[in-house]
Amino acid sequence: MRVPSSELNRSHVRRLMIKVIFLLAIVVLFLSTTTSATVLYTFAQSAEPKYIVENGKITGLCDDIIDGLNKELARSGISISYKSNELKTDSEIFDSLKSGEIQVFVGFGVNDERYRELKYIFMPLYSIKESVLVRKGESKAVMAKNSVTIGTIRASLSSDDVNQVFKKNTTKEFKNIAEAIEALDAKKVDAIFYPSISIRFYTLKFPEKYEILNIDGKKYYHYIVFNKNVPEKIVHAVEQALRFMFAQRLIDKIISKYKMQSYMLSGDILEFVTIEWPPYEFSQNGKIVGSDVEVIAEVFKKLGYRTLFYIELPSRAIQRMKSEICDGVFSVWKGDERDNFLLYPDEPISYTKEVMWYVKSNSKNLQDTLNSTNTICGYVNGYAYDDKFWQIKCTKIPLESDEVGFNFLRAGRINTFATAYETGKFVAKELGMLNEVSFVYISEQKRPQYLAFLNNVYGSYLARVFSQELTKFKMTDEYMKILSKYGIER
Repeated sequence: MRVPSSELNRSHVRRLMIKVIFLLAIVVLFLSTTTSATVLYTFAQSAEPKYIVENGKITGLCDDIIDGLNKELARSGISISYKSNELKTDSEIFDSLKSGEIQVFVGFGVNDERYRELKYIFMPLYSIKESVLVRKGESKAVMAKNSVTIGTIRASLSSDDVNQVFKKNTTKEFKNIAEAIEALDAKKVDAIFYPSISIRFYTLKFPEKYEILNIDGKKYYHYIVFNKNVPEKIVHAVEQALRFMFAQRLIDKIISKYKMQSYMLSGDILEFVTIEWPPYEFSQNGKIVGSDVEVIAEVFKKLGYRTLFYIELPSRAIQRMKSEICDGVFSVWKGDERDNFLLYPDEPISYTKEVMWYVKSNSKNLQDTLNSTNTICGYVNGYAYDDKFWQIKCTKIPLESDEVGFNFLRAGRINTFATAYETGKFVAKELGMLNEVSFVYISEQKRPQYLAFLNNVYGSYLARVFSQELTKFKMTDEYMKILSKYGIER
């Protein structure tokens, strides 16, 4: 049958219309894809090796981090791009973030003002420490001076702490580290006080000219920060990209590339200090082990962190926290002067009871003589004890450790020894004394022991997320296995 030409024309038009609609759909899809891309503008900071400008091109440690973030963010249609190749000071970057001239910066410290005005990702990029740069061969001379002239950098957070390191000093403020270096070379300052990352850079670049002064510098972090108006979904996407980099150990690789391993740590690594306090934490075969050690490590692992542990004497452990050298200390009790600079999570890591240990064969009339000054009671110097212990009228003598306390008991040099029940049981067993000793309670009330954090912005964040995750972890079989492993009664 012959089809009329008018019908053929209509059929042709329909086919053309379908093609046009299809092409329009492709165009619309393309446009919607391209227009949904988000560019976050940033600046580079005048702080080598975080940012380095060579032949008009920005490189450096933080630039490498930006490259890693961009690779992961590409799937989300987000990118971080430099607004210019001009290096900016701390104060210029802060003002630009506040005004919205730039939307993001990679590698910023935190203080109350910055936290109030900007939006932070708490996972940090990396940790650094305050350091001191001096001319080669002048470390001893600088430390021996009665008064030191110190170069600091305007708006740098480290400059606030120079008085804690040098009690008698005169400070000279500079626009950036480059200006401070010129002053050091010209002997207008004795030293430069600045983060370890930049100090290390100059000793690597000019080993014949500079060296690092050996100090226990305060630890602090650099973060990714945003203008307040950046949407949360974009902040979240950047945080996920950063967490991916941590999971792949990419920040570690960047730190190694710049030979900074001894001067900074990847931001997913937390450092905690503690004491010999078995079975909660103690040294064994060159490793730090214990129930609280394992609990802390597992909880933070679930939060995406790695953990490092250090054992110190009680007074030294608290001093390291007071000096802000570590992220947290455990296992500590609330209720003394340390509460002024420590922050406690809602959930304790463990509980203990305080007891007075004694040798069974010498237990006659112990309860009657406990409140006599003729009764000698040992305790560990630096431990926190319940008020009820200090109310007992026995003669109290400080000892170095729990092991010394039990050895003194065995030798008859003391009548009783005060420590936690679980700790005493563990130490007595290790010394082969468990069947020789018994105890009376100082207080039958369980006392909570905490992982305490620094009382600052980041410490507050860590305390909150740790407490939440610890509460959940205590409901697991994994937690119960840890307690059983160390013979701890729940």
